[in-house]
Amino acid sequence: MTDADPDLANLPRFLEHLEQRDAVAARFARQLIDAGGTVRVFWGPQQMDAWELRVQRDQMIVRFGVERGYSDGVMIARGGTHASWNDLRPMRLALLAWARANDIPFRLGDPEDLDIDLKSDGLAALDWVGGGHDLEVERVWRAWQEHCQQVDRLRGRTRGRPDESDLAAVKAAGLAAIEAAARSAP
Repeated sequence: MTDADPDLANLPRFLEHLEQRDAVAARFARQLIDAGGTVRVFWGPQQMDAWELRVQRDQMIVRFGVERGYSDGVMIARGGTHASWNDLRPMRLALLAWARANDIPFRLGDPEDLDIDLKSDGLAALDWVGGGHDLEVERVWRAWQEHCQQVDRLRGRTRGRPDESDLAAVKAAGLAAIEAAARSAP
């Protein structure tokens, strides 16, 4: 990536392409841009249907991408254009942290399927994180990562076919840990 102004000629095509794969992400990308977000990085399509869009809003970078026909989801990081994959966190987890910190109702029924509303709440959550709440998001992300590792271990022990009650127990424990991380004080 360079700091040169990105060529935005294919941006409408990308947003349509993303819309077909992840309507929530495409709507949020448009909302960010319409609200004055600055496109810092944009490229694609490249081999394997690879695209990337990074939009900056104040102190935060929001990343959208497609590869091999699948959306990468909405990822965020503090700071500059050059945030690596290791710096990026799922926006849905930031939205959860924001909602719990601000006593905003948010259904959490499955760690893999958070019921988020980026259109209504995405900008407020992004601004909240940008206002210095990175640690809250990091706690939620770590709890979510631990949950994912537990699911992977269970599937590894059972050759990919865990007993439904075992999987339900791992999910329940994961939900409890994610909730605790989202509600804990810094």
